[in-house]
Amino acid sequence: MNDFRFALRQLRRSPGFTALAILTLALGIGACTALFTVVNAVILRPLEYPESDRLMIVRETNFPEFPEFSLSPGNYRDYAKTEAFESIFVAQNSSYNLTGRGEPVRVVAQRVTGDFFKVLRTAPGLGSGFTAENETPGKHTVAVLSHAFWQRQFGGDPAIVGQTITLNQTPSPSSA
Repeated sequence: MNDFRFALRQLRRSPGFTALAILTLALGIGACTALFTVVNAVILRPLEYPESDRLMIVRETNFPEFPEFSLSPGNYRDYAKTEAFESIFVAQNSSYNLTGRGEPVRVVAQRVTGDFFKVLRTAPGLGSGFTAENETPGKHTVAVLSHAFWQRQFGGDPAIVGQTITLNQTPSPSSA
């Protein structure tokens, strides 16, 4: 206890050093807190999907003709046939022009294969979504709207489900 009193007396005698020590401690604690917050959000906290610890991303880099695909189409089919994965999907970043409903709107989207919802063990909030059957040539492509886009573009109208929207001049039934 005497050491503690001595330390307080010394700190009172040199206010500049005391302020610098407190500032250094505050910055160190703040930096550690910020770093932990980022690590917790990005690494420690599990994804918001059931059994998210079983999800993995597989990417290939040797296919310049498919720069945005995580797998080439041939390898995707090979992986889908093996027992190495319970299920698999491929995603590709894309953008589309939504037309036929007022002013055209540029839409940033992802093209995904049919097992998307199966892999993530989730379902769309409204509508049936899509399945591997939608990958069959000649079948209509199904558009699944994000909640934010559905609210912003269609005012959250549940009647949009099942209606056809036009993306890049191609009709697509919608699901939200």
